[in-house]
Amino acid sequence: MPEVRYEDLDGLITEEEKTGPAPVYLLHGDEFLYKLAFKTLLDHVVPPRQQGLNYEALDGDSAEMGDVVARLNTFPLLPGPKVIAVHDTDLFYSKVSVHELLIRSKRAFEKQDFKRSARHFVTMLSIADLTLDDVGHGEWEKSLGGALGHRSQAYKETVGPWVREIIDYCLRENIGAPVHREDADVLAQALSRGFPESNHLILTAEFMDKRRKLYKVINKSGVVVDCSIAQGDRAVDKRQQKETLMDYMKAALTGAGKTMTPEGFESLYEKTGAGLRNFSNELEKLITFVGDRKEILAKDVDQASEKTKGDPIYELTNAIGERESEKALFLVDSLLRADFFPLQILGATVNQVRKLLVARDFTQRPLGRGWKRGMGYGAFQKTIFKELDKAEGGTLISKAHPFVAYKTFVHADNYTFDELAEALELLLDADIRLKTSGHDPKLVLERVILAICGPGGKSFDQQTFSANAGSH
Repeated sequence: MPEVRYEDLDGLITEEEKTGPAPVYLLHGDEFLYKLAFKTLLDHVVPPRQQGLNYEALDGDSAEMGDVVARLNTFPLLPGPKVIAVHDTDLFYSKVSVHELLIRSKRAFEKQDFKRSARHFVTMLSIADLTLDDVGHGEWEKSLGGALGHRSQAYKETVGPWVREIIDYCLRENIGAPVHREDADVLAQALSRGFPESNHLILTAEFMDKRRKLYKVINKSGVVVDCSIAQGDRAVDKRQQKETLMDYMKAALTGAGKTMTPEGFESLYEKTGAGLRNFSNELEKLITFVGDRKEILAKDVDQASEKTKGDPIYELTNAIGERESEKALFLVDSLLRADFFPLQILGATVNQVRKLLVARDFTQRPLGRGWKRGMGYGAFQKTIFKELDKAEGGTLISKAHPFVAYKTFVHADNYTFDELAEALELLLDADIRLKTSGHDPKLVLERVILAICGPGGKSFDQQTFSANAGSH
């Protein structure tokens, strides 16, 4: 059957309530949108109470088609329908996908979504019959030029200094290029042969080549749901972008009991662009920012984003607050490449940890005991923020914008008081090492960041940190 647009998904489900679910679904396009569509379809095919036993999720990066086919031919544990889902598959990529994957990798990099950028990049390498070794030793311009054509528009549009940084990220995080497997034909044959009527396959993919045989088989025997959002700058593209974002916004605001002025929507759209994930994150921030107020205004968009990605130091301190060690390490590397001084980076980190420590300490005092994990911004303004000025001698965060202070308290909940106190000791040790010759500034900064916000509270203790930092 013809492709179904995401906005027509409800109509499809209504129709299938009479005819029954399709044997296979393919969802492609915007990741955020196809994840929403997937949840809707999963609940449509398998009742939520049965999904614990009759739903199997597989990662597209590692799923073997032989295993997928075997699962499709295995009857469900509970009587009733079963879903096997392969998420983010690369089965629909081909040689013509190289340029598109590189574009997507660049877009994700610019949004500082480094994991997604790396995944697109290594998949692109695999399809182009390249490995990280081919591009990881100063040969990336030559290798990518060979894959895209040095004089091609694709090469000129995508290849630049960012490539060197994402290669470094992949090498540092040990993200290897997957072996590109021709599994699509195996699955196409299995779908053509058929499998038990109780079983259903759902595939999700961000990008595809519609000329592939597997796509044609699914489009003939199943349902393809187009979840893409136009990315161009033409008037028709922008109109589709705004329609999709506005539909999502109305649903989200209705659930939160709020509305937004047309000027507010335009301001938010200009800030986020067409990406639904980024739009959703900023909208959630705005819902929190306005507190009990029912209407979101254009000025709220500006006030809620006083600190943006245009401030790289803020991005680093925010990553530390969120305890996102990988992002923090990447930002340290980016700041050093942008000629920020190591002591400047360390000073910002010290300041952030001190603020978190002050917030954590305040919540343990009588004035701050009203703070609760998960407290909303509106309640914070009415209670905790009013108490900050009463604290003896003031605090590091009492003069901040209320929303900035609120985020500091939220981030402080990611740490214990003892972890933050120890973090200051680690930072003092790092300060001494940076001011002492013979130590690699990048290594010192990376180790202290990892020690502070690594998994499990600390990646290693003070003694281990000192030994490791001192050995270089």
